[in-house]
Amino acid sequence: MECSPKGPDADIYPYLAGEIFCPKVEVAKPETLVNKENVMNDGPLVAQTLIADGCDYVFILWDRMPKWGGSGNCDKDIAILENGLARLTVNREQVILCCISDMLESWMIINGKFITQYFQQFSPKQLQAFGDNKDKASQFKPKERITKYNGRYNDYTDNFKIVKLIDDFSMHARWNDSFKFFKENVERICTN
Repeated sequence: MECSPKGPDADIYPYLAGEIFCPKVEVAKPETLVNKENVMNDGPLVAQTLIADGCDYVFILWDRMPKWGGSGNCDKDIAILENGLARLTVNREQVILCCISDMLESWMIINGKFITQYFQQFSPKQLQAFGDNKDKASQFKPKERITKYNGRYNDYTDNFKIVKLIDDFSMHARWNDSFKFFKENVERICTN
């Protein structure tokens, strides 16, 4: 997973997989590889190790847009990871490659009512609604959008609390293909 050990992704994706989408699945503590370069270089070896240690499935998750900017390309990233997995002869059916477009916050802001609900608790006056973000253009640079909306946004302290407010993820899956891919793969594993 592309995040620091205490990063929001390390809490949110295991929570979604093991408590929301498939409560019967046991989710191991995620291996956090800090940045995208490490995910591309070390992800296949980490996946091989986790499978050897007894994991039935391994998700390799990363944000399409690197934290430092640029223009990520999921297809190129997937090709790099598939090449590494093939070199190590890792069973591809046990590894799910999940490139999140553009980043975690992109799907998190789809249904704006939860952003509004979360930040309302810090404001003595009624906040203007955050608004829904159903297309890729409005999901671009989501951290900037949230910061502009509230001014006190911190992804490390706020994201998990926002996600825990979401009571239905169907809208998020409908309007963000990468989140849908993650959700559907967890649910597929859950039925096995």
